[in-house]
Amino acid sequence: MTKKAVNEWTAVEMVKAIRSGETSCLEIVEANLAAIDAREDDVRAWAYVDADRAIETAKVIDETGPKAPLYGLPIGFKDVIDTADMPTEYGSEIYPGYRPNVDAACVALIKEAGGIVFGKAVTTEFAFVNPNKTRNPFNLAHTPGGSSSGSAAAVAANMTPLAFGTQTGGSVIRPASFCGVVGYKPSIGQFSYAGVKLLARSLDTLGAFARGAGDLALLRAALLGAPADVQNLTEAPRIAFCQTPWWDRADASSQVSVKAAADRISNAGGMLDTLELPAQFAALEEANFTIMMYEGRRSLAHEFLQHEDLLSDRLKSLMASGLEIPFSDYREAIDLGERCRREFGVLAEGYDAVLVPSAVGEAPEGFETTGDALFNRPWTTIGIPCITLPNMTGRNGLPVGIQLTSAYGTDEHLIAVAAWVEGILSS
Repeated sequence: MTKKAVNEWTAVEMVKAIRSGETSCLEIVEANLAAIDAREDDVRAWAYVDADRAIETAKVIDETGPKAPLYGLPIGFKDVIDTADMPTEYGSEIYPGYRPNVDAACVALIKEAGGIVFGKAVTTEFAFVNPNKTRNPFNLAHTPGGSSSGSAAAVAANMTPLAFGTQTGGSVIRPASFCGVVGYKPSIGQFSYAGVKLLARSLDTLGAFARGAGDLALLRAALLGAPADVQNLTEAPRIAFCQTPWWDRADASSQVSVKAAADRISNAGGMLDTLELPAQFAALEEANFTIMMYEGRRSLAHEFLQHEDLLSDRLKSLMASGLEIPFSDYREAIDLGERCRREFGVLAEGYDAVLVPSAVGEAPEGFETTGDALFNRPWTTIGIPCITLPNMTGRNGLPVGIQLTSAYGTDEHLIAVAAWVEGILSS
């Protein structure tokens, strides 16, 4: 088997190599910068990279000794996350060159945990739907997904081992699936959202992209003080295969991916059952849209009032109804999400995870859309943790992932299950 280049390692592999003296923080930073030099003109993943600062920081870390748990790893941040020493433009023409006074909480915590802020990854406009410049590293004629377009593409193109994104509908899980990397949307509220541009406060979740499930534990250690190592499973997990009410809207490649994963899990000794969701879950897709429009239009009130001419036509047309949505409809959508979260918790009892599609299918061709968030909106609306893992390629040769979900607050165990499944899928 061909030996992986340094910048192709997982974050866990990088940390082990730094700790053992096999490599240095500077070597890792320079390898990732070389990948950016080689591919950025095509992939267009970055809104801003401060190569000089990253190199100087890496040199200091190597001289003084790396700090756990991140040991000098370079990390990308979606450009809706405030950085005091780099521009934060929110994917909008309203904020060219804008520099916040302070870092977002996640940025400050990553620095405290020994990580290097590598740069700002491209986002769609205000993390909404209007596509930006990023291309899919697997096929430059296809979207990388969104709204965390640059974060997914940067990890997939081996430009950074880790990157942060946000999810309000499907903005982490879907692009991770499209770009063939690991994506993680935590239980809502697990990671601090302080200093992140708000779109819909009831839905917005800080998430992450990585090359291995074990890498997610490192990020949780940095942000939460959680264990940096993945939990050990004492037995093969029990996983429920759920076709969901939207199964017929998944294309053949997505259906085949999930079914193939289910077969491999079963063949590896995993206990596999089927799970059917109650009828009310079918309304979660529309509930997500209602909440997003209602809260999103209000979150962007300043931009609409003072800079409407600089907003894209797509954003303005889609959010035009936000102020017209009745409060009763909004409350009903919120209440539905809360009821379904509780009900899912009951349904998931006895299971370690629930297996569902990550996306409708492969990344669409062209850049008019970032893809359909159908298989993400429901889980975002009920606030449960989700992890997508690369699994196979579809008929167009593009990645198709699988998604694992579990009850609210069970993130650490879900990561352990994901690591087990990852091992099965890669064997």
